[in-house]
Amino acid sequence: MMKSLFEQSSHCQAAETTEYRGIRMAARFATVELEYAAARESAAVIDRSHRGLIVARGEDRKSWLNNLVTNVVVTLGDNEGNYAFATDVKGRTQFDLNVLSLPQELWLDIDLNTIEAAKSHLEHYLITEDVELHIASKDFARIGCAGPAADRAAKALGVSNFSPMAALSSVTIDESGARLVRHDFLGLPGFELIVPASLAADWWDRMVTDCGATPIGVYAAEALRIEAGIPAWGFDIDESVIPPETGQFERGINHNKGCYLGQEIIERMRSFGSLGKRLVRLALDSGEGITIPTRINRDASHVGRLTSLVRHPPGDSWIGLGYLRTSLSDFDNLTVGDPPHPIHVIDPNSG
Repeated sequence: MMKSLFEQSSHCQAAETTEYRGIRMAARFATVELEYAAARESAAVIDRSHRGLIVARGEDRKSWLNNLVTNVVVTLGDNEGNYAFATDVKGRTQFDLNVLSLPQELWLDIDLNTIEAAKSHLEHYLITEDVELHIASKDFARIGCAGPAADRAAKALGVSNFSPMAALSSVTIDESGARLVRHDFLGLPGFELIVPASLAADWWDRMVTDCGATPIGVYAAEALRIEAGIPAWGFDIDESVIPPETGQFERGINHNKGCYLGQEIIERMRSFGSLGKRLVRLALDSGEGITIPTRINRDASHVGRLTSLVRHPPGDSWIGLGYLRTSLSDFDNLTVGDPPHPIHVIDPNSG
């Protein structure tokens, strides 16, 4: 198992650890309630070691990638970025990614567990193009910051224009090549630092001591992600998902960009309104004993799937994300688990 970032810091000792995406991560440093409040009210620093990186170089990198993903790449300027999906010829998602356009490279920010498969998928469509792909996950550390005081933290790092920065735009912040990327990955104002791996502990400690950010673990971070309705690869997104199935996914698709792999299927489904399911936010009185993913039932019928679940720190309830059939006309009498636990839709239009 990979060594996570917090284990390298002299300032932060985890009160509890967990395996998350194949990495030993801090589950919490203090109580989940305190960490949740810190992110909601100030600024939190978060280990993002579960993210991987592919670097694409070569003159054809933008035009080539533009043909393989659902968002526009060719028009990205230096230090701009966007969110996209890589799909196959049937429109099925192979992985999702953040595309960061640098002056001489494209950085493809992808779930670490998917990085090898993602590289193989992309290389399958490399024929004569001048493009070279390199997995650079081990070269960099990933540190996130989220909360209303993220602007203050960015200023402490020398970035004075954080608030007007566009989503997934980035800036180099020191001579080592450390980069700050504007990224509201928990639904709160936020950024991510992509820094040389050898300097990981220094940057983590700097976020705590100089920027005043409170370390939070996986439990609080997952609660914030699910609360914001943000789907995650390996939980709410996998190869069974065709991207337009929810409104949340629309930010990763440009319907005016022209041809790309899988476009015909995706556009046909959008045009005819034939989406079979939609992502919604869900609530339960208790999630104890429920293992995800699991079926959502109504009476004896299978009507959906619960894909993410976590206790909600502000109270005793649990929240989750899941898919429900678009054909459902109401959301009464939904249950999960055995024995059945009642489950409620928070907002049918949240996905």
